[in-house]
Amino acid sequence: MMNKPARWMRDSVAAGGEFHWTKMDPVKHNLINIGSAVLVWAAIVGILALGKTAFAPVYLPIAGALVGCLFFGHFILIIHECSHNMFVLTANRDLQKKLNRGIGIVASAAFFTDYLKHWEKGHTTHHLHPCEDDDPQDRDPETGWTIYKKYLKLLLIPLYAALINPSNQYGFSPTRILGGLAFWVPSFVLGYMLVGWTLPVTMLIGFHVLSALNVTKKAQEHGCGLKFEEFRILRSRTYFYPTALLMSPFNINYHFEHHANFNVPWYKLPEYHQKLKSVMPVELQPYYFHSDYLQQLNGDKPLPPDELRPLTWDTSEAA
Repeated sequence: MMNKPARWMRDSVAAGGEFHWTKMDPVKHNLINIGSAVLVWAAIVGILALGKTAFAPVYLPIAGALVGCLFFGHFILIIHECSHNMFVLTANRDLQKKLNRGIGIVASAAFFTDYLKHWEKGHTTHHLHPCEDDDPQDRDPETGWTIYKKYLKLLLIPLYAALINPSNQYGFSPTRILGGLAFWVPSFVLGYMLVGWTLPVTMLIGFHVLSALNVTKKAQEHGCGLKFEEFRILRSRTYFYPTALLMSPFNINYHFEHHANFNVPWYKLPEYHQKLKSVMPVELQPYYFHSDYLQQLNGDKPLPPDELRPLTWDTSEAA
């Protein structure tokens, strides 16, 4: 006999059907996403512009942290949704795929990211085989002292974020490097001319904050031994904490839902979550929907105990 997913797991996937991107109004969907992207970048520009008159010792750490969170929002809203072919929707599916690919490539280039390898292909692999050896994004999420040491390096070592860029795993790419420089060099030069030295410094701090948020996201989503769960749907967690709106933008903290059905747009994940609460056994919910943010980050959040496994596993004849 082989284990097969319990009924509630299968129902969890099916529950996302009503929120699938094919059920969304394309005009409304595109207005939400494009409008949100415009707001993200308007906020970045506005914060950077304040550096011209702000008191630098106070401004730099606050502005750098905020810009980093907004950079992260850029990734989650644009690049991540493009990788699922749902940043923009069109009636023509071939056109939709081309538009999402093109937008994803451009949006990734500014951050020295290989969109095609790490997102269009790599993120698909991540969903099919989360935390497995061929997962290029989360094969072994770091927690505890390992991640704390990485935070310290990001704080103290200039450009350390560039050294731990996930796209480095694909080898040296002149196209990727030139694409990033094509964004950063003009931004630095123009920003220095219009605002002053605080602008490039703020952007560099933001780049490091972006990297810190990314490694934190991995720990929260898939850390604490989730990689060893037999069923892939159980290898992610949804997590809540007071600053989630800023540090986990566009509902990326609803991660169990996202892995249960990755065709649900970000703005529908809270509704999907409420539906899943009526599907998942209540005894299991504290293990997959939780507010133990620091415990998860430290690597101490436990997996469900053995006595709850009958609610999890279906040992009847495999399908």
